[in-house]
Amino acid sequence: MIWVCWVIFLQAVTWIPTCASRKICSGTVEKLLDLPAGWSTGGPAELSTNLTLRLEIKSPGTSTLETSVLQVSTPGHPRYGKHMKRDEVADLLRPDPSVLDMVLTWLSTEGVSEETLYIRGNWIAFQATVSQVERLLRTQFFYYHSVTSQRSLVRTLEYSVPCEILPHVLSIQPTTRFGGVQAQKGRNLSKRAGLPLDQPIVATAKDLVAECGIVMRPDCLRSLYGLEGRVASPDTRNRLGVSGFLDQYARHADFHDFMHHFSADASCSGFEVVFSNGGMNPENSSASSTEASLDIQYAAALAHGNPVTFYTTAGRAPSVSPAGQLIDESYSENEPFLDQLHFLLSLSDHELPAVLTTSYGEIEQSVPATYARSVCGLFAQLSARGVSVIFSSGDSGVGGSCLSNDGTNQTRFQAIFPASCPFVTAVGGVEGIDPEVAIDFSSGGFSDIFPRPHYQDHAVSDYLGRLGSKWNGYYNARGRATPDVAVQAKNFIIRDHETWLKISGTSWAGLCGNSITTERDPTGERETSHGISESMAL
Repeated sequence: MIWVCWVIFLQAVTWIPTCASRKICSGTVEKLLDLPAGWSTGGPAELSTNLTLRLEIKSPGTSTLETSVLQVSTPGHPRYGKHMKRDEVADLLRPDPSVLDMVLTWLSTEGVSEETLYIRGNWIAFQATVSQVERLLRTQFFYYHSVTSQRSLVRTLEYSVPCEILPHVLSIQPTTRFGGVQAQKGRNLSKRAGLPLDQPIVATAKDLVAECGIVMRPDCLRSLYGLEGRVASPDTRNRLGVSGFLDQYARHADFHDFMHHFSADASCSGFEVVFSNGGMNPENSSASSTEASLDIQYAAALAHGNPVTFYTTAGRAPSVSPAGQLIDESYSENEPFLDQLHFLLSLSDHELPAVLTTSYGEIEQSVPATYARSVCGLFAQLSARGVSVIFSSGDSGVGGSCLSNDGTNQTRFQAIFPASCPFVTAVGGVEGIDPEVAIDFSSGGFSDIFPRPHYQDHAVSDYLGRLGSKWNGYYNARGRATPDVAVQAKNFIIRDHETWLKISGTSWAGLCGNSITTERDPTGERETSHGISESMAL
């Protein structure tokens, strides 16, 4: 952290007596060295614009929580499977009362209304105008415009807090968080019709019955991963959760067509939709819902008999046009993970899914480090409560984006976040059947933010020994390694807007891992998996 002390002189050269002079000391919490790629700077933000911020206070219970996650997730440990309750986690992470009082007093003094405050564990959510937040955080907010999407955000590149507050604050967002979350829907591996590599192609009648390996269907995956004949007894304790972001909607009509064609014994089963942060799921939307269709269709087809829930999170905040005018939220883009995580963590223990899969991510270096750690800590809370969190490892290979953004522009292999968080299981992609081999677009590598967890030491050390020194300097050998496990990721058949499509990507790999994890635990007992230690059981 960078410390900055400002002394305000009320006269040019003469100190005013103590009562007439004041010393303001502030410390920088977060500072971006450069504007993230793909964004341009506009004018100053309108001072009356309302912002909703979340502030994370450092908690003395964080290390205890992380230790607990590993213990309840490790087979053979006396605490294995003995997950924490919601209130236990909140109590463990609650900050020292004197620190909480100090932070609340600071917010109140700067004009933040008590009516807008919400406190849970070590997080405080509050609302304030741009004018108030600029004074609060010793900064200035601007309009930043996306070069590619015509979307704009109110953000800053740096913010500070008073020196007495600084040691206790981990992160305040959204401030320096621009967001570049994408669905990990890899590639159209056939270049027919000149389609972009990340677009699906129409599947033919021949594709629907093609040999496994040429395409992938639920029957192929059930046979390949030993799930034939398995039907779980419906149990809400085995709920399978699917994340929905960025206006991707799970259409019931397509779902039932898919299930009738590929999983007739489960054609009558449906899925529940749970809304958070203004999320929607309109059945008649004309927008592409390829990601949501794939996610919900394969989740249910592979783990039918278990309840499936689609958690749709709006994840979009009010923004402004390039001309500086507020525009409708549906045209804005904001980071969805914080909104979803705070919603899930507010649920009672019996309402949580046993497994949560998410097919979205972004290049790790585009995420402020303090923010990434905060989000990862929330995933740890979910894990402590018995939720196995699964993420696609990404679809940009090892070197899809190779330049560092630390001002040096060095060549660097990039990790994908949140797959790089050590409290989630990252699932990569393979192709072929006998043998399965890594597919070229599947992302993997080493985090520059999170250190390697102990549960990876054996597997990663063995891998690095075989790799040798060939790529030294391009990656952080001491970082958390991804992926943890890999499954099929090529030529999946899906149904979207009454059309059969074929597409590839680690989104689908993540769904396979999710469904297999849920189906292989038919007892209803939650056995949290994360990382190599357990996910290799897939």
